[in-house]
Amino acid sequence: MPVDSPDQAPVTVGIRQAAGRSVTTAAGDYRVVALCDGHVDFDLSRLPGVAIEEALPVAAPHGVDAGDLAVSVNAFAVVGPDRLYLVDTGNGNIRGPGLGHLLRALENAGLQPEDVDAVLMTHMHGDHVAGLYDGDRSVFPNAEMIVSEAERAFWDAPEQLSDMQGGQLELARRGFATHAGRTTIVNPGDEPVPGVTVVALPGHTPGHVGYRIDGPDPLLIWGDVVHLPALQMARPEWYFAFDVDPETAIATRRRILDEVATDGMRVTGAHVPFPGFARVGRAGDGYVYHPIDPDA
Repeated sequence: MPVDSPDQAPVTVGIRQAAGRSVTTAAGDYRVVALCDGHVDFDLSRLPGVAIEEALPVAAPHGVDAGDLAVSVNAFAVVGPDRLYLVDTGNGNIRGPGLGHLLRALENAGLQPEDVDAVLMTHMHGDHVAGLYDGDRSVFPNAEMIVSEAERAFWDAPEQLSDMQGGQLELARRGFATHAGRTTIVNPGDEPVPGVTVVALPGHTPGHVGYRIDGPDPLLIWGDVVHLPALQMARPEWYFAFDVDPETAIATRRRILDEVATDGMRVTGAHVPFPGFARVGRAGDGYVYHPIDPDA
């Protein structure tokens, strides 16, 4: 039974109430707007091999009931003086009323789909790409799509896909089809738009990447480094069922959490509780995210 009292699991309650909201911070030469597409309700089976008895005491200090999980689905607008970019696009209209609120969030931020110049994809799973299109039509008619070379290659070889990944194939293909002729392929270290660097984050998919907005206080949009932060940051070895390569995903998570905890870099991601702007600290053998004031 979903919790309905903030006293039970306040973070979970907040996740379920955030659809369509937008929250803005500054990074580099840009305003970065967190856009809540909605949420997904999960059970613990999404973390294979993790028992509820293990998970409950890990999640509870972070305002989360491990027996009743909700996960934010966020995208991000990166707003420059004369250019507008998106990082991911949410889930569109394919998964029920809990998702598909990206355009409302854009409107709440005073932004219009036709003004988007490029969409920077962290990867091509449905909860990131399905908001890119409506049927065979791009929702962002003037935008190019930017995606990593390894991600494109992964979806171009359907014979290698597991049954779980194969269920995402049509969603990824439609993203490529609706942006045929206006897709830019990038690699880690590239700067596809000024002041934004591609960061390699393989494991969840082979071509999964993040985007670091550079400046005096940089911000890393890390895609799906974590899906359930209250659990996976404390226990980075707990992998997600949709990870293509769990061992690599775990190694990536450990590496990035160590890096950002060491240097204090701001982070956010698709599944950090909305709005998701945070810094990462160490806690015992694991890590913890500390939400930060977007204006700080």
